[in-house]
This record gives sequence, C-alpha cells and structure tokens, in this order.
Amino acid sequence: MGAALRKRQVALDDKVKAIAWKAQHRLHARDRTLTARGQTTQHAVTAIGRELLGFIWAIGMTVETNRRATQPVAA
Repeated sequence: MGAALRKRQVALDDKVKAIAWKAQHRLHARDRTLTARGQTTQHAVTAIGRELLGFIWAIGMTVETNRRATQPVAA
C-alpha cells in the first residue's frame, strides 16, 4: 500500500479498511476469472459492479453501526 493511500485511510475504522481490502482482492480476482473465461467486458463490469455494491453496503452498515454506538442516548 502506498503512502498516499495510507494517508487517506488514517481516519477510517479498521473494520472499514478490512472490508475495502477484501473487496479489492475479490473484485480483482473476479475480473481475471471472468475475462479468462471469455466473458465480454460489459458482462464482467456488470458482475463486478453488483459485487462492489455489496461491499459498499457492508461498509455503510459498519459505519452506521459505529455511529449509533458512539452517539449519546437521549433521556
């Protein structure tokens, strides 16, 4: 990981960074697999986009859960 990426990720939660790293590896491997099987670029991009949406959802849920856990309870 380069210095610029590390600098951007300083304020991020470790769980979010772990999900992002997992997404990076999985989506790259998925792209290689689909293109190696002869899928068209459009099919590969669509499949990867659908999986990316799942990772985005997971990051959003993690951030929302952390936000709710740190908010004070109103009396």
